[in-house]
Amino acid sequence: MHGKTCDTEDRDTELMALARLVAYALESSRSLDAEVVEVCLEKALEAVLDQIDDTSRTTLTTGDIILINRSALC
Repeated sequence: MHGKTCDTEDRDTELMALARLVAYALESSRSLDAEVVEVCLEKALEAVLDQIDDTSRTTLTTGDIILINRSALC
């Protein structure tokens, strides 16, 4: 499950990208009224956001924040 290690900056960048991807998928699941998928993606997004350093969160764009806030996790 563990791949090659990367420095903290690369790790946070990848986690931010993953958070954006999961947040987008979460919005899609809501528009499809896929409740089970929605619950799983909410948990996944929360887990990804928990892994991101606070300093890296400052790099979130306005669009990112809007998308993630729609998930009601922040």
